[in-house]
Amino acid sequence: MCAVLLTAFVSACHSGTGPAAAGPATSAAAATASASAATASATTVRAARPHRRLAHRAGIRDRALDAPDAIAVAGTRVWVANSRYEDDGGGWVTQIDATTGALVRVITARRYELTDPQALAVDGNTLWIADGHGDAVTEIDATTGALIRVIMGPAYRLSDPAAIAAGGGRVWVANGGSNSLTEISAATGALIRVIEAARYQLSTTVYPPAIAVAAGRVWVPDGNSNAVTEISARTGALIRVITGPRYQLNGPDGIAVAGNRVWIVNVNTLSVTEIDGATGALIRVIPSLPNVPFAITADPDGIWLVTNLGEKAVDGTRPDGSVAELSTASRYLIRDVAAQPFRNDSPGGAITSDAADVWVTDTGFYSHRGWVAELDAATGALLQVITG
Repeated sequence: MCAVLLTAFVSACHSGTGPAAAGPATSAAAATASASAATASATTVRAARPHRRLAHRAGIRDRALDAPDAIAVAGTRVWVANSRYEDDGGGWVTQIDATTGALVRVITARRYELTDPQALAVDGNTLWIADGHGDAVTEIDATTGALIRVIMGPAYRLSDPAAIAAGGGRVWVANGGSNSLTEISAATGALIRVIEAARYQLSTTVYPPAIAVAAGRVWVPDGNSNAVTEISARTGALIRVITGPRYQLNGPDGIAVAGNRVWIVNVNTLSVTEIDGATGALIRVIPSLPNVPFAITADPDGIWLVTNLGEKAVDGTRPDGSVAELSTASRYLIRDVAAQPFRNDSPGGAITSDAADVWVTDTGFYSHRGWVAELDAATGALLQVITG
């Protein structure tokens, strides 16, 4: 059940630290070739760490990582949401030391109300967990794991909450069961409002919902009508619904925000749509990704995608997975990380990043496996793989 770690650089397609030289390439393959030809700049090489299997305390769980659904970073701690609800296995969250990869704790206590944790959000030293089957949001201390509160009840109208974002003193939850958003006070847990009016065009039940909050705006993809809804994070007022042929939104699913840019994953066309966060204007559509994009994270220097969701072939195999990085300054592929553990037919997965690292999980779509991989955000080097 344990993934094998190859303590090596994960891709031969790029050895530098910056974007590939811009050129006329129109496909991911051409862009990758361009990236390979770029001259490497001086950088600090971080050593790969040995493969680590999490040590378990007796009586906690058989596995600390199993069918992970979400991942988030809070300082020196990495949090992973695991759900075996469909197999009557319940749910739990795992806390890992980001530096050493050691297991810090696994939270399973009933008072946390974690039956089906689907999404995570970090704001300061607080971790917010959206629990799908439990129709609840659990707030915990991101350092100690201590329970702060569990938010639930009819007034909140939480219905299969499956995406969550936090910022500016508010917590926003996308409800996968009711085409609505629930806004909560981060300080008190009190309900601020539920947004479900038709003009907002919130079709959060079509695809697994996604949500992002930044610079006083809330962004929600609408998979039903191929649109993105922009909302004021302060008042809840509708700012605009972004749609139209030029945006090429087709199956918009994952979303990420960095600075004043918004990126939306289009699962039906293997592309990413980039939008100006202040005006809603189209910046570019990035086509020809290495595989079907599934999850996305962004920082000022790069956009990282898990691009390994695919259909099972006739012989039962699935396409190899990869993690792709795109330049925020151009439409070109910087690198495609395509090696263990991203290979071996493990489509899906969750991804997040901080200033120095990118963290990726596998998925529970087709088999219950559990690993977390850490990549160097500057070089794409695989630093460690942690298995459960």
